[in-house]
Amino acid sequence: MGKFLFLKGDSGEGKTTLLFECLKPWHRMVGGFYSQRLLSEDGMTMGFRMVPAAEEWIPAAAYKKGMTNVFIQRNENGFQKNLQFFKTDGIEILRSSAHNKLLLLDEIGGIELFAPEFMEEVLCCIDSQVPCIGVLKSQKNLEAMRTRVPTEPDPDKLLRDLEEKLVKRSDGRILTFDREKKEHIRAEIMEFLRECTEKEGKETHGRKGLDI
Repeated sequence: MGKFLFLKGDSGEGKTTLLFECLKPWHRMVGGFYSQRLLSEDGMTMGFRMVPAAEEWIPAAAYKKGMTNVFIQRNENGFQKNLQFFKTDGIEILRSSAHNKLLLLDEIGGIELFAPEFMEEVLCCIDSQVPCIGVLKSQKNLEAMRTRVPTEPDPDKLLRDLEEKLVKRSDGRILTFDREKKEHIRAEIMEFLRECTEKEGKETHGRKGLDI
């Protein structure tokens, strides 16, 4: 069973920023994805897109018409979701990361809960031999999302079910993010990364650690 570490906590607390800081030395070996916020010129959130982790890590970017991999987009009727994206391109992004040494899943537990094909692929990634690290959406953040984005019934149950599935897996951890404990969490992330990369290094060419 796969090895994983997820952060969970309130929006805007710095979970993704901390992950990017810790993962930076390993960027070239990281697959998976992160969610990028799209902003208008006046700073209004216009949507979100899934960016392959192999690309440059830019948590927020200027919104442009015709951008690819957009799964939430604002229009004259408010925010609209694109579940079809997860069932096609989203799955392809995950499958194309199978050769990587680490997988970034930032974040899971949002509207993709209503794309079972994608969620099945996420769990396959977590159960693979490739270590996964990322962010798990909290119930509070999910409730906030529901006030802006139309969702199918009972996303709370789907998120609880996902977290229960993760908790039952023996070789993973979910850490509740707290700014006051940021440096402690940073240390835990770095230890997780060292364990994963040292194990990989020993299994390939008998080296300790990986080339960075």
